[in-house]
Amino acid sequence: MIKDKKIRKILITGATGFVGKHLIPQLANTCIEAEILTVNRNVEKAKNMFKNIKCKHILSNDYESIMKFNPEIVIHLATLSTSRNNMEIIRPMIEANIIFGVNLLSVLSKCSNLKLFVNTGSFAEYRTGTDKPNAAYLYAATKSAFRSFVDYYSNLAGFKYITAVPYTVYGSNDTAKKIIDYIRESLSTQSPVKMTKGEQILDFIHVSDVANFFVKLIENAQNIIEKMPNGENFYVGTGVGTKIRDLAKLIENAENKKCNIEWGALPYRQMDIMYAIAPIEKNNIIIDWKSKISIEEGIKLWA
Repeated sequence: MIKDKKIRKILITGATGFVGKHLIPQLANTCIEAEILTVNRNVEKAKNMFKNIKCKHILSNDYESIMKFNPEIVIHLATLSTSRNNMEIIRPMIEANIIFGVNLLSVLSKCSNLKLFVNTGSFAEYRTGTDKPNAAYLYAATKSAFRSFVDYYSNLAGFKYITAVPYTVYGSNDTAKKIIDYIRESLSTQSPVKMTKGEQILDFIHVSDVANFFVKLIENAQNIIEKMPNGENFYVGTGVGTKIRDLAKLIENAENKKCNIEWGALPYRQMDIMYAIAPIEKNNIIIDWKSKISIEEGIKLWA
């Protein structure tokens, strides 16, 4: 149930992405009294994905429908995520991570009912710790840059905003390959998968837990609006780190197979993240949330 009985309208971008497709069913089952509007590049894909769920889907540039819907909460998940930084990726990344978002904010600034904008960042914005942004990838730099626009429109229109910072999200049916996918694939490859030395320690959080985090944010929206400083970060992780090599061992144990990995065959990236564990204390205090699925349990769910 939504704790603030006045909140009824939720707008979500990136609904067909990895987190979004887990969030929508949880949200529909938990906040049954809410109206959900998703903003999409492909409406038919959204309709097919959520055909048994009560929500409405519109195109990304249907600004008239957004203003007519007049949302009270926005969950902004849409993004183009990659560790690439070549010339070919610059334009599509800026269009997806900045231009689309700024256009949306411009429209939302005219929506009188908007109370809370939930931005989504990346732990890769904090390569050397959460004290200040220090982007590991171009993608992370675009996420940091977008915050300035959110802050501007928040001050202009008077809505509150926060940023959710997911750590290493994993689970089945991901929309993009991550380190855990390559490790799993190595179980059945004839040629060894080339990797770094695998000394990175990362906070792996299951996608179902991340979706539940956003549900909890919505349930506690009024508390956030009234008590939290504008622009506050929420770090979405388990608070537990796992070394990449140890992750491979956990997968081997769950699958009863040996990983075929050539450790140390690849160098670390120029600004690779060697240690990233979410500071999670605020989550439990403010929104009564903590992750439920350990990395060991998450791997078994996947096996």
